[in-house]
Amino acid sequence: MSAIATEEAPPSMRSSVVALILLAVTAAGAVAQTPTVSGLTVTHVGSYTAVTTSAIAHSGQQSPTGTIGTDVNWHFVSDSTDIRGEVGTEFGIEFRVDGTPAGESVTLYLTLSFPPSGIRNPNTGELMRTARIAFPNMKIGDLSVLGYGFDNAWEIVPGGWTMQVWYQDRMLVEKSFTIKKAE
Repeated sequence: MSAIATEEAPPSMRSSVVALILLAVTAAGAVAQTPTVSGLTVTHVGSYTAVTTSAIAHSGQQSPTGTIGTDVNWHFVSDSTDIRGEVGTEFGIEFRVDGTPAGESVTLYLTLSFPPSGIRNPNTGELMRTARIAFPNMKIGDLSVLGYGFDNAWEIVPGGWTMQVWYQDRMLVEKSFTIKKAE
């Protein structure tokens, strides 16, 4: 590119060529950085164990407990959508985010629909029938898991639970689970 701006070109022309080159490079960089999510490849659905770190939910993150967990080192122990309702049980969807560019961060949303009776937090009195939780920094191409874990006995509401994973205004996957109280 430096060959375009030769010694023979007047200084104003060299500036224009350099400006056009910089504009083209900037525009190409902006296009290359825009992530595209084409879907999810689901690898497991069911119960799993994990190391979970919990934090207070941020604005826009709805959770019956007021906390959001991050799971690492998860391992699926069941590929069944029939889930045993016990404190400590975690269940959800393992998937790979399909799209480009690989490694780019995107925000996915987990929408949970609880049984018609909802979940009532006895500490706040709040009744939730649905929850929507934002998960930023999900990486395109990486294996990820989104789910729910029972930290308290009051969260275990028997019946049908539905999980949906969304990107922007597009639902990427929906899975239904049946929660059964442990005997």
